[in-house]
Amino acid sequence: MRSFFIILSCFMVLTACGKDDDNGVQKKSDIEQIENVQDKNEDIVKNSSDVKQKFFAKFETYTPAQKYYFCAAFAMGAMSVAKPVTASAMVNYFMGLGVAKYNEGINEENYKAFNVGKNVFRNEKLVNIILQQKTCENIMNEAADFARERNYHVVDLDKRGKKEVEKVVRFIKQKQK
Repeated sequence: MRSFFIILSCFMVLTACGKDDDNGVQKKSDIEQIENVQDKNEDIVKNSSDVKQKFFAKFETYTPAQKYYFCAAFAMGAMSVAKPVTASAMVNYFMGLGVAKYNEGINEENYKAFNVGKNVFRNEKLVNIILQQKTCENIMNEAADFARERNYHVVDLDKRGKKEVEKVVRFIKQKQK
């Protein structure tokens, strides 16, 4: 898992090279979508330190389960960029691991954090901050260690995760109506 995030970091740096900056209006729109749980009247900040401060201020209000589901969505999104086949294979595992570790599946509040995690890739600065700080790497490694220490089998976690994936799909369908 650690090596995956190192590879992902390198990939993100390489893909960022040579890109033209989007106009300020697009950046504002992207940040608002990512942080849709926060007050919509907040001014959108432009430099990395402000984005970092704002993100971590919100992230710290999450419960441990919400932080995990944010990071699970972030990791799945990162994997889908680097290795789509691996990402699709890991979805059920990550979701089942969340249930096993936190005794909480996807509910309204956890889905909000999950949704922010899956949409975070709309803001390159924020992705780089999360990768540099190893925010999700540490949370995901802790969960993987938990499963290893408790001798959870991948098959069992996959079974648990299928139910949670179904819940996520239902939430997505509800939000689209």
